[in-house]
Amino acid sequence: MTEPLPRALLVNPWIEDFAAYDFWARPVGLLHLGSALRAAGYEVGLIDCLDVHYPGRSSVLPRRRGDGSGRFDQVEIEKPAPLKGIIPRRFKRYGMPVESFRKILSGLARPDVVMMTSVMTYWYTGVAAAAAELKSAWPEVPIIVGGVYATLMPDHARRSSGADLVAAGDYRACLPPLLAGLGLPSQIPGEYLFPAWDLYPRLEGAAIITGRGCPYRCAYCAVHVLRPRLEAREPGAVVDEIERLARDYSVRDVALFDDSIRAGGDGRLTELLEAVVERRPAVRFHAINAMHLCGLSNGLARLLKRAGFITLRFGLETTDPARAAALGGKASLDDFHGALASLKEAGYGGREIGVYLLAGLPGQGPAEIEAGVREVLRAGARPFLTEYSPVPGSPMWEEAVRSARLAIASEPLFHNNTLVPCARPDLDYDELDRLKNIARGPFRTARDERQ
Repeated sequence: MTEPLPRALLVNPWIEDFAAYDFWARPVGLLHLGSALRAAGYEVGLIDCLDVHYPGRSSVLPRRRGDGSGRFDQVEIEKPAPLKGIIPRRFKRYGMPVESFRKILSGLARPDVVMMTSVMTYWYTGVAAAAAELKSAWPEVPIIVGGVYATLMPDHARRSSGADLVAAGDYRACLPPLLAGLGLPSQIPGEYLFPAWDLYPRLEGAAIITGRGCPYRCAYCAVHVLRPRLEAREPGAVVDEIERLARDYSVRDVALFDDSIRAGGDGRLTELLEAVVERRPAVRFHAINAMHLCGLSNGLARLLKRAGFITLRFGLETTDPARAAALGGKASLDDFHGALASLKEAGYGGREIGVYLLAGLPGQGPAEIEAGVREVLRAGARPFLTEYSPVPGSPMWEEAVRSARLAIASEPLFHNNTLVPCARPDLDYDELDRLKNIARGPFRTARDERQ
């Protein structure tokens, strides 16, 4: 008689926050892990709390766009104790109803292990809520939590996530000894495998990673901690994956989740775009992570347009030269204007060219932020104000701890960018709203008002 395969349940937990929106949010790393576990001999299941097409859904979908993005399901919940009295905004749980989560659990065979991912450090209460439900259903089943929060704050995750074990770092290195300690198969393959997209009942959109890591050391970022090595995939294999998503899963919108898609020069990206143009998979692309502005040529801009990139986001951060140098100096105003000229020559309009500007950095005043917003608007691009969230392990972390008005070193909830915890006193919530309204003004539509 054949022995049954060990069962692994993958879980993408709820988001608990003041605001959240589904910009093609897919747990790509968790799905890579799912394929690796299958190769290691596991039967794999998935509960994605953020999937609006969760099994057994009977209610009307939240408002969605035609490109695979849109609202999550959401319900107001009580604020965690540390956040009470700090900001007069409602706190919500984003994702499927708890009752639906419980119903899905009740229909599953007992797994041998649960593996849960984590993203923002300040979303850990959603991780803990999912862990509590899992423990209520299967008290003896071990839960392993990995991902960004688990890697950046492993000690806090051990105390507060509700998981039994913490996988800090790349799962290919840290997971095998944990599985071996549980008496489970631990030979996890290291090569890239097609993510386990078949675990979803329906896909509105998907995400891909063409490479991991980033050569830059921006002061506000901890990618070098999360992914210390640069790993680039072969462009032809990436296009094979895109074609498979379109052919086998009817995906029409694909988001790129690379840390730095232009890392190491544009040769690989150019080869990838040329292959997309030649093979013409029937998809639209969304580059939502901040793409580098420096040296973006006319040729590269034209290739992005021809390949079907309809969402472009770039990282300018600030227009103040001293601040830009302190943050890492990866883009100047000349870089910005040069890139913008190339993109417009390729046929992109201002609404399509999104430019991220940081707000609430230690020591940063409203005048600097407003100058950046107005510079981007004058140039004919669309500014997006991004509130600074202090990240453990980033070069700026110690400065952030010193400047924060909240105890960010001990409480990850205070990392929440909605709180702008490191902002100067003259950048209060009213002032921040004023600046956001300036940024949105020329591009505001009735659809934007409804989001």
